[in-house]
Amino acid sequence: MTTERRAAAKLAAPTINLASLVFGLDAYMRSRGASAGDALRRAGLEASDLADPDRRVPLIRYLELLEICADLLADPQFGLKFGARYEPRHAGVVGNVALASRTVGEAFEAIGRYLPTMVDAVVHGVEISDGIVFVYSYYIDPLMMSYRQKADWAIAFACNLMRTGLGDPRWTPLEVVLPQLAEETPAERRTRAEIMGDNISVGHPWAGLRFDAGLLQRPMATADAMIERLMRHYGDLRLAALPEQRGEIEQLRREIARVLVKGEGGIEHVARATGTSVRTLQRRLKDAGVNYSDLQNDVRKTLALNLLENDTLALAEIAFSLGYSEVSAFNHAFRRWVGQSPGDYRRLRARGSI
Repeated sequence: MTTERRAAAKLAAPTINLASLVFGLDAYMRSRGASAGDALRRAGLEASDLADPDRRVPLIRYLELLEICADLLADPQFGLKFGARYEPRHAGVVGNVALASRTVGEAFEAIGRYLPTMVDAVVHGVEISDGIVFVYSYYIDPLMMSYRQKADWAIAFACNLMRTGLGDPRWTPLEVVLPQLAEETPAERRTRAEIMGDNISVGHPWAGLRFDAGLLQRPMATADAMIERLMRHYGDLRLAALPEQRGEIEQLRREIARVLVKGEGGIEHVARATGTSVRTLQRRLKDAGVNYSDLQNDVRKTLALNLLENDTLALAEIAFSLGYSEVSAFNHAFRRWVGQSPGDYRRLRARGSI
């Protein structure tokens, strides 16, 4: 493999299929007196980017589009409101296979499996502890935390999916956790509570929601075995059609991130998570022109740069979230990656010097 191909395998910018995420944006913006066309132009996008189910654009364009829409509407809750109105069936393979699944638990399993057909570089997690489920997601890309509309969109969409699947339009989670939340007016807080519920916690590494684990066994009111088989077949074809080299690296990056945040950074944990042996995994990495240590450091650095954008997180929390048992180990690694301490980096970012 050439040096150029190796670099592309490690550093290719993440992409997203907009047709799966912003269906109806034009109608929504027009209903509020604004133009989606203006937002698209400012984000460097075209109307056709929203219509083609196979076209992928840089993920950063989608994140910027949400922020631009919020700016055009002068509404800091744009992502929250648009996500709450977004019908899950419009979310491509991911939304349709989730709705057609037999149970809530199978719906979230399907989301995790088929999310790469929609967007790269995203980890979807479902964890159970003491009878409570925590469903969360995060991007493996630097500086994503600074785009705040996307977290509101994702949580509002997840709530909408649950309401549709359960057949309960008033369902709300036990708790919503968010990385950051700007100060809101009483009216804005009421709007948020109507969509997310009133138990909202801020200052977490990842956005997510918690609900009773018993719901995982609850039948989906929208279950349809035939549609589920068809959508899984189509979804598997879409997964297989992803660029082979990129798909391989992105899968490994997601699994490395997943085990890192659980404090299990060894290659044996990633091998187990991907259903392979350590030897086979090492051969796959060698074929891709990378080694495990380099890829792990790349993922850790990327997540660290992202988390440092969240000024509510202490450095100790960030270190722990990346699988470090000591802040000093995180500081040492970050200096090696960036050439300065994480504290200095954060201060320079806050001043706009980086």
